[in-house]
Amino acid sequence: MRKESATIRRCHSQLSALGLDSDAVFHRSKLILKIYRDVVWVLSERVEELQEYAWDLGKQDIDTGLCYLENFAPDIDLQDFEEKVCCVVESRMFVEIIDRALLRLRKYPDRGELYYEILTKQFIYRFNSTEKEMLEELNMERSVFYDRKKEAIYIFSVCLFGYAIPEVSEKLPRLISD
Repeated sequence: MRKESATIRRCHSQLSALGLDSDAVFHRSKLILKIYRDVVWVLSERVEELQEYAWDLGKQDIDTGLCYLENFAPDIDLQDFEEKVCCVVESRMFVEIIDRALLRLRKYPDRGELYYEILTKQFIYRFNSTEKEMLEELNMERSVFYDRKKEAIYIFSVCLFGYAIPEVSEKLPRLISD
């Protein structure tokens, strides 16, 4: 079995200090990264659907359609539209939290730019790079690439569960009460 890097050991201790199981958080983060691209795609589709719906209701004018929904639509239409909008807003919020964690990862003092590049090319960009492309672009051996990728996911986990989510959670009660 390979020896864990100092970076991964630091991540384990940071996550433990937060009361989190580092292996579980690592796997959740990896799953989040794997579905990110699809979530962003579905989100853009949903926004287009809502715009088309308002456009159709307003006879080729979104503002008129929204005005109709707000003032004249039957409660069922309005409630359905509001639920769809809430779903889009919640999904967008989650995407922004992930983006915030990625930006924090990028600023990580030791190889932050490299970690950011690995994760974005592998999981975030619309067309992910193949392993061969990544190895060539980064000028790395395969084993080193996988070590760096694992470190990147662990640091992303710390950024996501240790910083980004708690920061947003602290702001939510203030936003709701305002």
